[in-house]
Amino acid sequence: MQRIFYIIQKEFRQIFRDPAMIGVLFVVPFIQIVLLGNAITTDVKNVTVVFTDLDRTPMSRDFLQRFTHTPYFIPVGVEEDYTALPEWLDYGRARIAIVVPEHFQRDIIRGDRPAVQLLVDGIDGNSAGVALSYLSHIAQEHQAQVIALEPQLGRPLRTVRLASTETRFWFNPEMESKVYIVPGIVALILLIITVFLTSMGIVREKEIGTLEQLMVTPIRAWQLILGKILPFSILGFLEITVAMGFVYLIFGIGVEGSILLLFFESAVFVLTTLGIGIFISTISETQQQALFVGWFFMIFAILLSGFFIPIANMPDAIQYLTYLNPLRYYLVVLREIYLKGTPLHLLIPETLAMMAFGVGVFGMAVLRYRRILK
Repeated sequence: MQRIFYIIQKEFRQIFRDPAMIGVLFVVPFIQIVLLGNAITTDVKNVTVVFTDLDRTPMSRDFLQRFTHTPYFIPVGVEEDYTALPEWLDYGRARIAIVVPEHFQRDIIRGDRPAVQLLVDGIDGNSAGVALSYLSHIAQEHQAQVIALEPQLGRPLRTVRLASTETRFWFNPEMESKVYIVPGIVALILLIITVFLTSMGIVREKEIGTLEQLMVTPIRAWQLILGKILPFSILGFLEITVAMGFVYLIFGIGVEGSILLLFFESAVFVLTTLGIGIFISTISETQQQALFVGWFFMIFAILLSGFFIPIANMPDAIQYLTYLNPLRYYLVVLREIYLKGTPLHLLIPETLAMMAFGVGVFGMAVLRYRRILK
């Protein structure tokens, strides 16, 4: 144990001797959380919209006026010529065009259903779909107001039927995307820091020749490997603690579940990232190679984890491929503990999957690393 302790001391001295490493450990996570937490969002706001009112009645004006008092839409103009609307979308001056047809007010009073036309820029299909749901909600509000004005219109509107629903969202009542995104950023930070530090730290030993010096000492291979990975494990836990503190201070998002369970699951995940880092170091001769290979791995890990795109929306072949991605399981575990307070017995499938992957990749990495030491 004393030999391992000496190696750990040496690793910490070597890590903190570089001032840039302090920035990587404490400043970079803060910047990532602030920028990514505010930049990555699925909320759709400030959608530019142009209007064409072919009816020009009080009801049509009231209907269009509703789009000016919401943060979701920004009116950019009123087009009198219906045939000129495609140009607004073609040149990007508006993303949605709303056309109120003739006899809009007359049809409502008669009990008919007027057909409002929407021209939508569908390049970003997700944003277009969300914007359409906002439009539907505004139309329902207008319909409810019209029904409430039935006595003033002097005509019965019994043919109009309005379904009233009451929706309650658990765990995220305000439906803010940052509540879902920010805990995922904590997982990305832990992945990036541990993989990069482990792979580049060991490769740096190769470049400067100190690894060969350690190989001729009485230190055994398993002691050297353990002494190498323990400092990065400690730094990984320090990193997630700092990231959790930043998340709470900046966004007010705290851990709903057990913090001890969160650290336990993080330890299982760190086992996989350390194994990946060691494996990368065994196939790299320079820090530049380790950086490239690590970045190549993380791009696929992030894209196939469900962080940006739901796994259920991916092709079937890609969905099967995601089972080999430990970040997929850790994201589920992290969000469940962070937002719902889920206990361990409901997270057993993800935990066992991370353990199996971690033991497998770590075992292969250690075997390959021991060959190098021999």
